[in-house]
Amino acid sequence: MNVLSLLRNLIEIVYEELSSKKPAMIKCIRKKLLQGLKNSYTSDGDILLWQAAYGIALKLLLYSMLRRQLGLPTIGSTSFSDVVKKLHRTHELTGLHALKDSWIDCGFKAFESDEMTRLLEDVIRLLETENSDVLGNVYEELVPQEERRKLGEFYTPRPIAEFMVRWAVNSSKDYVLDPGVGSGTFLVETLYKLEELGVPRFQAVSQLYGVDLNPLAVLMATINVMRHAPNSRPHIYLADFFDITPQTAETLGRTEFDAVICNPPYTRHHELRAEYKEKIAKLVEEEGGIKVSRLSSLYLYFFIHSFSFLRDGGRAAFITPSEWMEAAYGKALRKFLAQRASIEAIILFDERELAFPRVLTRACITLAIKGGRTERPLLVMLKRWPSVRELLEAIQKKKLGDLGWGRASLVSFDMLNPSSKWTSLFEPAGVTSPPALMMKLGELAKISRGIATGANEFFTLSEEEAKKYDIEHEFLRPVVVSARLLVKHLRGYVLRKEDWNLMRAKGEKIYLLWCFKRKEKLVGTNVLKYIKEGERKGYNKRYLTCHRSIWYGVEQRQPPDALLFYMFRRGLRAILNEFGTLALNTLHCIYFRENIREDPIKVKAILAYLNSDLAMELANEALRVYGGGMYKLEPRDAESIPVPNPAKLRRVQLEELASLFDELDEAAREGKSRETEVRAILDSTLRRIL
Repeated sequence: MNVLSLLRNLIEIVYEELSSKKPAMIKCIRKKLLQGLKNSYTSDGDILLWQAAYGIALKLLLYSMLRRQLGLPTIGSTSFSDVVKKLHRTHELTGLHALKDSWIDCGFKAFESDEMTRLLEDVIRLLETENSDVLGNVYEELVPQEERRKLGEFYTPRPIAEFMVRWAVNSSKDYVLDPGVGSGTFLVETLYKLEELGVPRFQAVSQLYGVDLNPLAVLMATINVMRHAPNSRPHIYLADFFDITPQTAETLGRTEFDAVICNPPYTRHHELRAEYKEKIAKLVEEEGGIKVSRLSSLYLYFFIHSFSFLRDGGRAAFITPSEWMEAAYGKALRKFLAQRASIEAIILFDERELAFPRVLTRACITLAIKGGRTERPLLVMLKRWPSVRELLEAIQKKKLGDLGWGRASLVSFDMLNPSSKWTSLFEPAGVTSPPALMMKLGELAKISRGIATGANEFFTLSEEEAKKYDIEHEFLRPVVVSARLLVKHLRGYVLRKEDWNLMRAKGEKIYLLWCFKRKEKLVGTNVLKYIKEGERKGYNKRYLTCHRSIWYGVEQRQPPDALLFYMFRRGLRAILNEFGTLALNTLHCIYFRENIREDPIKVKAILAYLNSDLAMELANEALRVYGGGMYKLEPRDAESIPVPNPAKLRRVQLEELASLFDELDEAAREGKSRETEVRAILDSTLRRIL
């Protein structure tokens, strides 16, 4: 049996023990969970128990490794209090933060099994010969991606970690910090690099430092380093990185580093508590001398704060989402890097190339040196991941042009304007620029998100549900609840009544509760009964609903003229809303200016363009790109898309485009091959006209 199977068996044994006291376990764990997140670490009790089981298995594994080194007593079959005492004494003896008290220790209350001793010995024996990140792999198996997404936990594949370390570590005397240590991949790779530079592995451990808020991560990293350097005591600390500064770095025992290498948490701003967000924003604003948007994702704070620990000339290697090069909140980081660092290279993954398996996050690697000024940074667009040697050589020798596995170019410092999006700088020269006949979509239309209800399961109803509650017709409005339903049921580019009726016949949710009268005005109605049932289920206490004057009164909107997909893979998709339905916030709503709305030919001509390949080409700068070829379009970004100016086109040209829009809709309903033909004609026509 291999180490993965043994480790899974060990975790399953512990999980069974925890499950025998499930309510008490969950209550205890939730009391001691991580701080800083707006929501609980997880709402799923079973996932909590699996995480606790994993943590207990790791603590027992670490204790057993130390027991063999230090001659400590065996755990054996013993009481909860004895186990915890042994762990605490071992923490005091070794100083390892991995053995500090945390929410994981709640699980020892259920600890009674005597089956683990043999398994522990077998796991240790196999771990000592295993080079891959077994612990990180098991963690990703146990914890669903959605839960890890809340904490932004995506563990770095080894080839990427090896490249980043080999760029950042250049001397046998280098001290290295990973402020979001995770499973310790960067520290292990640094061990290998320092050993190549002539540092004995046991000594090299003393030059490595890691920090993480998650006790599971601290355990994984500690064990991973110790199994590569037996008898060592890694400097891996259980702490919030933002509670540590160079001025108060007693936790680390060191204030300055030669390299910071990090895959920071990707946690989005809405997952952070407001007071925590304000605290870390003020910290990095003071350190970086820049204003930081409170809409920033957590990785941006990590990036800026980490520079406080770098010596002048020290190297920072970060892998993050590429969104900071495009998003408004990323302006702070763009400005910080332009002013405080010399950017050696930024490596952008192709939108179809996933840096992290099954994670649709378009990644980039930023290589920067503290101090100095960027003169001509190298921008590398990857088609695929090359060998570490090839990529390092390209960076060091400033190789340019087509490299087979990617394209590299140099840009001047003047082009790194923090107010502009940097992703467009990666495009080769000669990309089509908007012609003189164009204007911004925002000059012709207002783009807004669809309606956010705060409780879709209450506010949206199928035909069957509407009949079940017998809700009066005046309190219902037709609605498209998601882009997914349009993809599933609408083959064309015009939403007609028959399309909506098809969704209704299929049992989809197609009505939106549309009631703005106070309850005293609803006495004797069926809608009041439905509202009261919603209150019994607590829908009136949701975040959005409890902030409304009438909790069940959603935002009042007119039906949009067109619907725009805001996440897509192949190209822009805009749907003419002929039936006049409302839409929820999984779609964007296009409201044309009055002079456009009054002319159906102009509306169709603009929509024909928005569904063309040319529109996708010219919209490139407005799009936010994620891994796996997924694009995202925010309302403000959509308004910046270049579109033909109807006032500058002849009537016959507008009619030609409008006719092609009708053909496109008809062809899409007929089948894929016909649609492809019409799209080719549309694209050719647009290029001729524009």
